[in-house]
Amino acid sequence: MKVLFVNPPDELKLVQAPDEDGNSYLDSDDYGNFPPLGLLYLLSYLEKHDPEHEIYFKDCIAERISHAEFAEVVRQIKPDVVGLTSFTISMVDVCKAAETVREIQPNAFIVLGGHHPIAFPHEAAQLPHFDCTVVGEGEIAFAQIMDALKTGDREKIPSITGVYTRESIKEWETKHVEDRRLLKSVNVPVAYIDNIDALPIPNRKYIQHIDYNSIVGKHKKLATILSTRGCPYLCTFCDVPYKKYRTRTMCKVVDEIEVCLGMGYKEFHFYDDLFNITSQKVIDFCDEVERRGLKFTWDFRGRVNAVSRESLRRAKRAGCRMISFGVETGSNEGLKYLKKGTTVEKVSAVFGWCREMGILTIADFIIGFPFERTREDVLKNLAFLKSLDPDYALVSVLMTLPNTPLYEEAVQKGLVPKDKWSNFAKNPTRNFEITHWEEHLSMKELFELKQHVYRSFYLRPKKVVRSVLQTRSWFEFYSKVRGVFRLRTG
Repeated sequence: MKVLFVNPPDELKLVQAPDEDGNSYLDSDDYGNFPPLGLLYLLSYLEKHDPEHEIYFKDCIAERISHAEFAEVVRQIKPDVVGLTSFTISMVDVCKAAETVREIQPNAFIVLGGHHPIAFPHEAAQLPHFDCTVVGEGEIAFAQIMDALKTGDREKIPSITGVYTRESIKEWETKHVEDRRLLKSVNVPVAYIDNIDALPIPNRKYIQHIDYNSIVGKHKKLATILSTRGCPYLCTFCDVPYKKYRTRTMCKVVDEIEVCLGMGYKEFHFYDDLFNITSQKVIDFCDEVERRGLKFTWDFRGRVNAVSRESLRRAKRAGCRMISFGVETGSNEGLKYLKKGTTVEKVSAVFGWCREMGILTIADFIIGFPFERTREDVLKNLAFLKSLDPDYALVSVLMTLPNTPLYEEAVQKGLVPKDKWSNFAKNPTRNFEITHWEEHLSMKELFELKQHVYRSFYLRPKKVVRSVLQTRSWFEFYSKVRGVFRLRTG
């Protein structure tokens, strides 16, 4: 069978605080673009499980394929099965892509996967655009769907763990499961993989023609990689659904890196929700890299509470160029409220260690939390951001995301209707407005503060000079010039 894996276009994605033209101050593609690893894992598992299928892959976002152009892709391939990945904010595009497939290939079997179904399993399964949804990690479940389609046993599909149809999901309207491996909001059985080491590595031959990159990267082309799945922390604003932390062996991770090096990749971005669960995990990775004598550039997202000087020293020696830390806010009271498990003193120390060792840093900050009652409160927290003197700062305005303690608090305070997101999930439309915590400051005030912070941080003479001196490639230079242009004109 012809199987088409699709990351749909993003022409209709939800936008935070859009301007008169419907655009945001900084769009997601201003930060770069990264491959949909989930789709590549599914594709690669299916290839290994049943190599007889004819497989196609389209990343419409990275390849800048519009909905009209996607229709032509479907006409040319004529797929028998289509797998669509999704986030909740992209569901308008995902549904439109499914409609396109159905119009051109009426008999195609359409499967919805990705983050959205695990966030809204009941609503996703009821959408008329899809033949079934996969709730959870879909590698094995999708292969089982393909087996059922191949043998003509479609009636077996609803019995696959984590797979739901419009009819089979009704069984779970009145009964729920509790799974400590997941967020409490996930109340149906899910597709889940305990031994992620057993999965084949993503087959990147399908994306070799695409230049994935980061605005803070060094090279025009980078590879993303996962060494773990899940995050055991319980930050009050975060909706990562997998709470059990599962790791791959360092040998397998570095095997994958060697394959990528052989394909010409020189830069690696660890896309784990949490790479440095402990300092020892970082050291173990460095041990394996140095044992093989490999030379490459890499970076990761991490938490400051799990950092030690020794792990940073080893990371730098093994080629680590940059670390992105979720700082979020600038007071111990705020960090405690968010359940970050650290202090401003530890945050300051870690950023100082990185600067001392020559590791670039990104400070991820969020403004608009409930404890920021005035403009002065926000600016005080952002003064801490500047005091860290990171190489880059990424500032977001808090979104009241469903399935989080902060969302529940917002509902209790009457700041957002309880069913706001679930109603959207039942009928995704572009007129949906993403809500923010506007108890004290308006959305307009918060986004004006965000603009102010970006400009005051990046356009300081000291910052500009240091950024120029740190530039190591033409791609870095181009990215920085483009970023300054967006900051000045946005």
